[in-house]
Amino acid sequence: MPALPRPAGPDDAAPFALVPAAYVLLLRPRKDATTAMATETLGTGHPVGVDRAPRSPAGWPHGAAATEVLLQLRRNTGFMDGHWAAGIAGHVEPGESVTAAAVREGAEEMGVVVDPGDLVPLTAMHRSNAVGGPALEQRADFFFTLTRWRGTPTIQEPHKSGALRWFALDALPEPVPPHELKVLRLLAAALDGGRAVPAITTFGFAGAPGAPQP
Repeated sequence: MPALPRPAGPDDAAPFALVPAAYVLLLRPRKDATTAMATETLGTGHPVGVDRAPRSPAGWPHGAAATEVLLQLRRNTGFMDGHWAAGIAGHVEPGESVTAAAVREGAEEMGVVVDPGDLVPLTAMHRSNAVGGPALEQRADFFFTLTRWRGTPTIQEPHKSGALRWFALDALPEPVPPHELKVLRLLAAALDGGRAVPAITTFGFAGAPGAPQP
């Protein structure tokens, strides 16, 4: 099949790129002073419904205040340094599937073993890399949740990560990359009884949520 023609426009001289990436949100029930946790070795092990996806408030037995997400503090990466971001995230490499990328990044960034079958799709986000600017480089970010893994999440790339901490979904740190914050807020709202996280979300396009306002 011949390639489809690329739409002409003011930015037509520059090549168009769509860059895929995997984001994995490690979740666990929130700890308190009287709860002995063994989840750092093998996730939570909690059932999360028929499809195991906490996109629906009926799927995960905990609300936002009782759910923690693992975030790392970015540094020396050249992108969103000083922001608290998903514990596992990275670009898909040539010839690699997005699930394979998530598994690989889990080992490279957190030192954990991830079973591809435990990755639960949350949302696919189509976003502009230059928020509000020319949409010549766009991103396809595939977000997953994960409640089971093998090993203890620890920083494997200290030159890129300054800290690694669990945060309740209703008490996120500042700042968080805006596109990730949108997904985390959608998840928190769903867990508190709101609508399920949309299967497809957008961010950064003119006139869309996340774009600069005039």
